[in-house]
Amino acid sequence: MRKLTVSALLLSAALFMAYCTPRTSKAVAETSVETKEQIVAKYQPDQLEKGHTLFTGNCAKCHKLKDPGSRTPAEWDKVLKRMIPKAKLSAEDGALVRAYLIANSKQG
Repeated sequence: MRKLTVSALLLSAALFMAYCTPRTSKAVAETSVETKEQIVAKYQPDQLEKGHTLFTGNCAKCHKLKDPGSRTPAEWDKVLKRMIPKAKLSAEDGALVRAYLIANSKQG
């Protein structure tokens, strides 16, 4: 009986860990790095403002926010591919956060 209980607990723990592990969505993983100019041409100022609001409202829950100008678009892309799924942002909201950060990033 003890072996069965231990086995059930281990299986439950493994399933919990697999379920709770964030996965990079296909949309996030396949997004190519756009330049600042491409982002500014593609997004309206109100969309970039919404990206800022989402960034400050979601990312600050877990850690101190970085200045958007502290990284290049490629560096933000690498971070965002990990963090958007962890923040459980939709593809649309993730794209707005990405747009805001890249539009305000340093040249690179």
